[in-house]
Amino acid sequence: MPEKLKVSEPPRYFEDLTLLPLHEVLLCNGFILNKDKSSRSNPVLNNGDEHIVITKKGDHYLYFNADGSNDRGNIINFCKNRKLDVKTIIHNFHNEENKNVDIPKYFTREKKHIDEYHTLNQYNPKKNQFFLNKGIYDSTIEPYLDCFKQDNYGNICFPHYKLIEEKIITICGYTQRLSIPLYKDKEGNLRDKPLKNIHHGEKCLEILNINKESGQIKQIVFGESIVDLLSFMQIYNSHYSANETILVSTAGNFQEGIKPTLNKLFELCKEAKVITCFDNDKDGLRFTNFIQDLVLQKMKKGISTYKPFAKDVNDDLKLRQITQLSQLNTKSFEDYLEKLCLDYRRYPSTQKRKTILEKLRKIDGLKPLKDDLKERFNQIQKHKAIKSL
Repeated sequence: MPEKLKVSEPPRYFEDLTLLPLHEVLLCNGFILNKDKSSRSNPVLNNGDEHIVITKKGDHYLYFNADGSNDRGNIINFCKNRKLDVKTIIHNFHNEENKNVDIPKYFTREKKHIDEYHTLNQYNPKKNQFFLNKGIYDSTIEPYLDCFKQDNYGNICFPHYKLIEEKIITICGYTQRLSIPLYKDKEGNLRDKPLKNIHHGEKCLEILNINKESGQIKQIVFGESIVDLLSFMQIYNSHYSANETILVSTAGNFQEGIKPTLNKLFELCKEAKVITCFDNDKDGLRFTNFIQDLVLQKMKKGISTYKPFAKDVNDDLKLRQITQLSQLNTKSFEDYLEKLCLDYRRYPSTQKRKTILEKLRKIDGLKPLKDDLKERFNQIQKHKAIKSL
């Protein structure tokens, strides 16, 4: 890409340069498409350390720099901020030599995927392996039965919603949550990580209960997955009514493109309490701050935050089910583990010891046990066939 170019006036033969597909312009000027970070409505392009996200408002293409700076705007701002010549950039875009550049289609509403979603089956409680594996009960799912679908293979399909034409929040795509992860690709090669979900159409926000009357909604709960949100509702079933609560999953999508939909949601449910239950890690903290700032700006109030004791809310739910602790905190958890170790030492029964060992191993998979506890447990005399923790 040219480095020492002067800013010039836009070419006269264009009425409005912001109508040009900015992502295609940049691809013809040396930028590289980041397929992993791109969504159907927000292509992301890289140039060295720069990560540029393309958005669209009406027919006009805009951009922002993912570094969080004020580097944003239209194609004119883009060139001005980089001291680039607009004419040269446009010339490269129209250059015949660039016609072979592979440019995926973006900003297209894929109606076929929306139609596909509507033809999927209603959820069948007899095919509930997905939720069973997550420890989520049928009673928790029941109020949301009209909010998601299921395919012929038992995979759960959660719809994504997006603000269209600044007026309505409507379905733009859906995600299949696979009951059985795919460990190999289409060619039979082993994947680096098992594929747990497949997305169809545009990505935005997974929402359950979006069709409720806005006046009925008393809470909006945000999380990184619908599974975490349902886990939250199961843990606090006596605190919050499902019929008065909207569940919003960002599904890892924290690009500028979700802001209009969030703003519209806050506008419709301005009296609702906002709760976050993002993961217990750096990204979770960043996502919490993102929602907190947006709520403060749009609704002029604060939020309530649930910080998971383990990595995420679903892990907390599973820990509660294993330990039967009504209050899950450091003290109650450590006291419980100490009791397990004491019981293991006391009981001569092989079956009781086996049950305790299985519990400890399950817990360790959800919330890693401290080394000193493992060491003390491993020092307890046991059958030679029993492996250490």
